[in-house]
Amino acid sequence: MKGFSRQFGTRYFSLALATFFLLVSCAAVAFGQAETGQINGKVTDPNGAVVPGATVTVKSVSTTAERTATADSDGVYLVTNLQPGLYDVTVKGGSFTASTQRVEVTPGARVSLESKLGIQTIAGEVNVVAAAGVEVNTSSQELSNVVSSAQIRELPTNTRDPYALVNLSGNVNEDPIGDRGTGFSINGQRSASTDVLLDGGENVDNFTTLVGQRIPLDAVGEFRIITSNFSAEYGRASGGIVNVSTRGGSNDFHGTGYEFSRVSRLASNGFDNNARGNPRGNFTRNQFGYSLGGPIKKNKLFFFSSTEWTRVRSQANLVFLVPASQLIAASNSRTQAIFTGQSLTGTPTGRVFTVAQVCANLGLSPTGAFCTLAGSTPALAEIRRSIPTDAGGGVPQNTYSTSNRIDWNFSSKTQIYGRYAIESLDRAIGSNGNSPWAGFDTGSSDFNQNAIINATHTFSFPRPS
Repeated sequence: MKGFSRQFGTRYFSLALATFFLLVSCAAVAFGQAETGQINGKVTDPNGAVVPGATVTVKSVSTTAERTATADSDGVYLVTNLQPGLYDVTVKGGSFTASTQRVEVTPGARVSLESKLGIQTIAGEVNVVAAAGVEVNTSSQELSNVVSSAQIRELPTNTRDPYALVNLSGNVNEDPIGDRGTGFSINGQRSASTDVLLDGGENVDNFTTLVGQRIPLDAVGEFRIITSNFSAEYGRASGGIVNVSTRGGSNDFHGTGYEFSRVSRLASNGFDNNARGNPRGNFTRNQFGYSLGGPIKKNKLFFFSSTEWTRVRSQANLVFLVPASQLIAASNSRTQAIFTGQSLTGTPTGRVFTVAQVCANLGLSPTGAFCTLAGSTPALAEIRRSIPTDAGGGVPQNTYSTSNRIDWNFSSKTQIYGRYAIESLDRAIGSNGNSPWAGFDTGSSDFNQNAIINATHTFSFPRPS
């Protein structure tokens, strides 16, 4: 009876474990397929005839994680849920010489291969199949562009924002306001109609439609901009998809340390300031951080971490129009009560607009209560005030963002990774809302968190006899 209990317990544990991985795999298919890629191919012999039952091994170049598949009776195979990166695809079948091809899998890519087995061995032969900048999926007619890791790290961006590189794609126009989506309209749609994915999960603030959370530029592996004919698996968007994947560790240690600085001393004054006689604003923008990735245990466990800090100090003179004391004195007593005890924080410029000037400039009705006042009555006074604001280097802020990831080759059939990201923003008092009256300046703060766990398991079933 004791042996039966032990055997039953082992079977129960195996069944529970298999059920867990099945659920995780199904979840990955349902929600994570947009971030991972797949390789499908056909195996043929030197004469072009299909080779059924060929063994296909897909091996990650950076982590040596392997996935296997078997070609069906038509010589066709499919390997899904592959993390973006380089892979060696080795095909073996019958007495033929094995074929190896190196393939780049990008976020959401469907890579098609034609694997031809040979008779004679050619030493060291590796065919390289690289991803193109512009890709057309011939089965779904999906049109997209891939922004590579080299482009992300080497092309200059004004604020080290990876989403600024969306403009590299075709069929994309910059939004002049830039307060929706990634700041670009895709496929002729509004910029708010863009969906943003981070490691397969939606990364959009549904209230503002802006990017929900940003991560350091050095933590971005690559991303795909889908501009047309994308399938329903992405959801929500009618314009385009920006599909971002984060970097993982490898068997080699790699890292960066950096500091980027922008100062107003090297910038010119703006047109509006020159027109109003305002001096150039003062700002200093510093962005500094690091990235580091490598093995915890070679071929098994890997890490990647990146953190970036942003410090912006910025002041500029803004011009306000406030009610003149003579206008307040001529107003209703309840209006006067509103201004009682209030003090101005700016400096008068000496410029004053009379009632007659305001009525003429705004085209107000001459029979209205305001325009029936004496035309020479001072109505609006101009004051100038220096406040924390964007003077060319961004909103005054203390910000940091971090992304940390662990990849685990649990076995030849199971790969797991987890990623946790934080974005903390603290904007200076007066940068979010400001007033020439004391006590009405406001700042703002945000604290965003984003986490994902992904597990992929390959199930093997015996072929029917």
